[in-house]
Amino acid sequence: MTSLNEITNLLDSTLRIAEVKDASVAINGLQVENNGSVTKVALAVDGSQKTIEDAIAAGADLLVLHHGIYWCGLRPMTGWFKKKITTCLEHNLAIYSAHLPLDLHPELGNNACIAKALGLTDCSPEVDYHGVLIGQSGEFAGTVGELRERFAAICGSPVTGRVEDSKAPAGRVAVCSGGAGDVIYQMHAKGYRTYLTGEENHWVVNAAADLGMNILFAGHYATETFGVKALGELLKEKFGLPTVFIDNPTGM
Repeated sequence: MTSLNEITNLLDSTLRIAEVKDASVAINGLQVENNGSVTKVALAVDGSQKTIEDAIAAGADLLVLHHGIYWCGLRPMTGWFKKKITTCLEHNLAIYSAHLPLDLHPELGNNACIAKALGLTDCSPEVDYHGVLIGQSGEFAGTVGELRERFAAICGSPVTGRVEDSKAPAGRVAVCSGGAGDVIYQMHAKGYRTYLTGEENHWVVNAAADLGMNILFAGHYATETFGVKALGELLKEKFGLPTVFIDNPTGM
């Protein structure tokens, strides 16, 4: 058993929760409090009702999310939203969320973990999102076709998009998880020929064709499982707590 306060303090400081700018609906940090003790941690991408119920069924009393439960914005605590909050309170489930602070972390973040799993070298922060660098860039020692295969393998999902020449050397590529396709013009301006992201975007494929770029999509959900899993390993190492990943893919 570990105190909830110890865990939130570690996560807050590690992820620089108070420093990283984010959307107002992200509400990074502790979102729902429990009785103050944690015996098991669940990790998940999204705070859906099913994920909350699955975490409770797994015996967790803390659920760590990438997308917290307030993406719906300010709203009355009625209907389905009341049910979500009530479920947490009735079953002593605390919820902690980290959005951009987790995307950009240099070791535990979604993009750092993707870059490492891809085998990228000479990595550095990349992809400017409203003044915050949240992605990664690095060298891939293989062809664009090999990069596509590797991206699919590490994400466990099909990879869509377009490729100019699968046999061409990939060289230096940029990576940004989630729904970051709309920064393709930024990537082109910075000289990238290959950009990897998550969620498919119709107009971005056409933009890539116009620009002569490779664009690879592995899915919003699939590219954002990495960070929360890394946080689970951190909490297991620091506190000896059992952890479980709750896998509820959206298909997006």
